[in-house]
Amino acid sequence: MTATLAVVPLRSPGEGKTRLAATLSQPERAGLAAAMLADVLAALADSPVDRVVVAASGPGGAELAARLGAQVVIDPPGVASLDAAIAAAAQRLAPVTALLVVMADLPCLTARDVSRLLAVDAMVGLAPTEDGGTGGLLRRPASAMPTAFGPASAARHAELAAASGSPLELVHRPGFARDLDTPQDLAGLGRWPLGAATRAWHARYTPGSVALRG
Repeated sequence: MTATLAVVPLRSPGEGKTRLAATLSQPERAGLAAAMLADVLAALADSPVDRVVVAASGPGGAELAARLGAQVVIDPPGVASLDAAIAAAAQRLAPVTALLVVMADLPCLTARDVSRLLAVDAMVGLAPTEDGGTGGLLRRPASAMPTAFGPASAARHAELAAASGSPLELVHRPGFARDLDTPQDLAGLGRWPLGAATRAWHARYTPGSVALRG
């Protein structure tokens, strides 16, 4: 049995971040997604997590994760939502003592952020993003409560924990709080303490350069 399993859900690079489509081309969005994933995986590798698995939505994501040295599971046919993908991965990889879900678009995530979430003295640890989403969710056990990822998911996860009778601890950490979804996030990226891969991407693709549009 794995003590603590971290699952990183991943859409195929370039398919997500549609709110950045007016600013970044599809290849540029793919490059940004790859850089953020690399930084998330590096943070998890340096943390006390026992095992890290990327749950990829298709072959593109699986190829990227494997290239970065990650273990990969591909979402089974018919999986259409992030919650279903996480549930399928958890079932396939069971049994585990604790399941940590970490989003793939956290360019500032550090091992210290992950360690702080793992240190919660509760069945559920919730690390919200600045816009009310969920950057990280720890459940001991994974069946402690269902998930409800998406906009404003932090509040929904708190409600689900309460409804299931699972004590919850909120963890406010900058690495979990800063996800990258909007042109405003992209414009402020240079002021964030970025991981090495995202910092390298940002150094190459900066607003006003020939590589960026708009």
